[in-house]
Amino acid sequence: MPLDDPVNDGPPLPQEARISFRELARAAGINFLHVNSPSEKHYVPEIMGGGAAWIDYDQDGYMDLLLVQGGRFPIPADEKRTGPTTRLYHNNGDGTFTDVTDKSGIWHPSFGQGVAVGDYDNDGFPDLLITCYGHCHLFHNEPDGKGSRHFREVTREAGVASDGWCTSCTFADLHGNGFLDIFLCRYVIMDLNTKCFHKQVNGKQVFIACGPKEFKGNQCVLYKNNGNGTFTNVSNICCVDNKNQATGLEPEAKGLGVLILDFDDDGKMDIFVGNDEIQNHFYHGLGNGKFESVGYPRGCAASEAGGPMGSMGVEAGDLFGKGNADIFITTFFNEGNTLYRNEGKAFFTDVSKQGGLFHACFNNVGWGTCLLDVRRNGILDIFLGNGHVYSNAEDLDMRMPNGEKHHYKQNAQLFLGDGRGHFREISSQAGPYFLERHVGRGVAMGDYDNDGHMDIAINNCGEEAALLHNETETPNHWIRLVLEGNRPVNPEGSNRDAIGAKVTLSVAGKKLVRHLKGGGSYLSAHDRRLLVGLGAATQVDEVEVRWPNRAASTQRFGPLAADHSYRLVEGAGAAVAAHCPPIKPKRSN
Repeated sequence: MPLDDPVNDGPPLPQEARISFRELARAAGINFLHVNSPSEKHYVPEIMGGGAAWIDYDQDGYMDLLLVQGGRFPIPADEKRTGPTTRLYHNNGDGTFTDVTDKSGIWHPSFGQGVAVGDYDNDGFPDLLITCYGHCHLFHNEPDGKGSRHFREVTREAGVASDGWCTSCTFADLHGNGFLDIFLCRYVIMDLNTKCFHKQVNGKQVFIACGPKEFKGNQCVLYKNNGNGTFTNVSNICCVDNKNQATGLEPEAKGLGVLILDFDDDGKMDIFVGNDEIQNHFYHGLGNGKFESVGYPRGCAASEAGGPMGSMGVEAGDLFGKGNADIFITTFFNEGNTLYRNEGKAFFTDVSKQGGLFHACFNNVGWGTCLLDVRRNGILDIFLGNGHVYSNAEDLDMRMPNGEKHHYKQNAQLFLGDGRGHFREISSQAGPYFLERHVGRGVAMGDYDNDGHMDIAINNCGEEAALLHNETETPNHWIRLVLEGNRPVNPEGSNRDAIGAKVTLSVAGKKLVRHLKGGGSYLSAHDRRLLVGLGAATQVDEVEVRWPNRAASTQRFGPLAADHSYRLVEGAGAAVAAHCPPIKPKRSN
């Protein structure tokens, strides 16, 4: 395969689709300003940003939006409830949102970072985990006594109180008992007295934030779900070496991204952790909550050159049309983004320079990302949120290979895939937002108006959040699959969210493979409903689901008509219509 072209935002697209995203945050009622408390000391948390999550917390069929807030830093010892906090926006079903934070029960005094969504007690309503600098907060979704829902913090009573700098997190059943465990990334152990870097620019000292190499890393955390609303920290006994001796998770991580799914198709969940400037970790699942650390022999611990990378955002999906879960990683500038091809059985090859994503991203610092099918042709495309780590980048004597100065705010990017691992940038043709510069961080995709197009929420660092409404015009069809495990009634069943399931769709003689994974992006949580493009096909001939239960049992559904949403329940005889109503446009006065 040829090397990619550093300038691949080329000629106009063919008429298969007119791709367009329109920024609608304020028009939709999302008035969120991320607070990162920039200071002359350039503390690292100032530049890390916050996450975004799509969550249908009241199960009305519309995806609501949560945006994680930073706050004041360093965190005041007497932090009160008056400071900025994470916000929850209820989807009104007419294209607008209402801020319901004050009655939602969601509040945290810490400097917010990441978020995960998962029904950890299998009661049919999604719960929330919010990570922060120094803490994490677990919120249980409960009736509010007024016909709606709210959240109650249960962190300490559930046994998940955690210290350290917590970043990305996710829910997934890693013990095969039908209940969602919690996997928590932690970043560096930061000394607030550490001096920031300084550079000499025109004879003057200019200060910038320290990099991860200046701090020790911290261990990731795995909490086992006990099935009774509580969790047990099993981080030190879950990983075994070749001598079958308990060693625990790797003692040092600088984790910013996590993926949990069955990468090698053996019916057991695996874990990939993207670390910042140290080797990535790949934990091969052995079953029953046991893992072996095999990042280097599996080929995904380091770059093609053998060194670590600044891994931030991570995603997984079938990008080469082989049915395997490949890994895509956003990285630091002068590194290019990383693409690992899954050769089968979770053995990976770094093909970053061969796919069109390396040179086109070389000058950017990548963060949140998502895999979405923009044209609904059954092929996964890639969105990237970019933004520098140096808030004073324009003042530094740093040049790109073309001689241009680096900028703190950078352009988001959109790449169209060909289904064989090659990507073409079409950012300049995707809408005005892509022509603007922002400090992109957390990215979450979700179809908030249920029109069969994935929309994108972006939590920009120190800026207003963005909501990119997907207004692409295409004749192609789609199908939405809402998976539901039956652990609530079957002790051998899967977790209700079916996180970890593998779905294979037979469409017009082709196979499309999708994974309902835990984690992904950066600090964020996507809409967990699977939205799959079908091209010209008007039906799916068959859907095969491999459920994430201990037996990894499979089930088949179909045929299913296109342009509809279906609920697939483990053990049920047939698919039924899912409650995903289209929006009713708000009437103008």
